[in-house]
Amino acid sequence: MWLGGAKCIEDELRNCNRLPTGQLLISRITPASPFNVSELFQAAIEPHQLLLSLLLTLVVFYWLLVLLGALDFDSDLPDDLGADGTDHGHTGAAHTHGMSTGGAWLATGRFFGFSQVPLVVWLSFLILFLWFGSLVLNEWYNQAGGLLQAFWLLLPNLLGSLIMTKLVTFPVAKLFKAMGDADSEAEEVIGRIGVITSTEADASYGQLEITTTNVPLLINVRTQPDAAPLKRGDSAKVTAAGPDNIFYLIEPAPQN
Repeated sequence: MWLGGAKCIEDELRNCNRLPTGQLLISRITPASPFNVSELFQAAIEPHQLLLSLLLTLVVFYWLLVLLGALDFDSDLPDDLGADGTDHGHTGAAHTHGMSTGGAWLATGRFFGFSQVPLVVWLSFLILFLWFGSLVLNEWYNQAGGLLQAFWLLLPNLLGSLIMTKLVTFPVAKLFKAMGDADSEAEEVIGRIGVITSTEADASYGQLEITTTNVPLLINVRTQPDAAPLKRGDSAKVTAAGPDNIFYLIEPAPQN
């Protein structure tokens, strides 16, 4: 028995020695690739996959145009999706129906996540997951490429894609919420009057304290480049927000 085992090991070593070292390593550690580029392209243009491939192509082109600056990306979150259901021209039953419909739509948006991130971001992730899920499911369960089978596979694919989109956009939603809060803060500050607390405020540096009902708000401010510096204790009015709300532009407050 020991001699037989030694013989097997010797034959294996001889077979390995016939292979170049690089080819031997590649054959040992590199798994066979299930797809090459040509096969992937052919699968992407199959009749049951073609519509999702076209949608994904539109998504890719959209984000390329955004990155190149040819299109503006609106980072504003969707409105409350008509949650209040208000219709100023109708009352009674119609108003109640509007509230019910708006509340249900808002709850659906919060559950799936499309009311917490820009809709174009949510749709981009959904289409990506739908495309990939359709590719995998049809490769596993619909190798004949039947349209009816592909339609039935679309149902679990849609459910799984909605779940994955929700999971992916959940942390993204926090980022957009923070951006929205920063914009809201800027809107609340603009037009307010405060007192200069730094030694002076000019076009390069300054701090302004605004009195609030709770803790006073201290913000970084700048004057216009051609404006005279303001001294400590001077009153100033916030006129606009600077880049990314890092500082605010001020001018002397009007005298009563």
